[in-house]
Amino acid sequence: MKEADSSVATALPTTDSVTGFSVVGNPTQKEELERDLQQKREQLLLLRRQQEELERQKGDLEDLRRKHEEYARGRTEMIEQLTRGLVLLEREQIEAQRRVELCAATRQAFRDGLERLQSIHDDQWTSANVRTELSQALGIVENSRTELQHACARLDCLSPKQLSAEEKEGEGASEFVRYVRLGFAASLPLIVAGTIWLVVFLITKH
Repeated sequence: MKEADSSVATALPTTDSVTGFSVVGNPTQKEELERDLQQKREQLLLLRRQQEELERQKGDLEDLRRKHEEYARGRTEMIEQLTRGLVLLEREQIEAQRRVELCAATRQAFRDGLERLQSIHDDQWTSANVRTELSQALGIVENSRTELQHACARLDCLSPKQLSAEEKEGEGASEFVRYVRLGFAASLPLIVAGTIWLVVFLITKH
């Protein structure tokens, strides 16, 4: 009987061997689920980071495209405007040069005409040469008038309206001087009387 018990005891596995086999060789379903869940979380986090990086690159590309469009549009606009401005400036320069040359020629013509008019000495005319001198003088006057009319037609600064304005300004200044002189003349007796009274007062006081 004892031999049978010992044989049975020898056939049965020990408790330690059973416990080690169940822990190491057979992981529970819960641990597998936790491991799979952790992997999915890590994959999701990686995908989110990749999405953020793609969004950042997308924003950079959109900003670059917007700047490139702005550059292309501004470059085309400024090329057109500067080209148009150069053409206008060249025309203005040519016109200004023409006006300068015209003004110089007109000034010389006016000087010549003024000298011819001032060279007329009508106080020296005699009955013998009055007809000849008068005809020549009338010719000089008419030539001067024609030259002035041509200049007025070519230069705005010599227009009749401008000349009239200059003449009115000169008349206004002359009128002001005349009024000042009249006022001084009217006040002169009072000034003289006041000065005499002051001298007499000072003498009698001493």
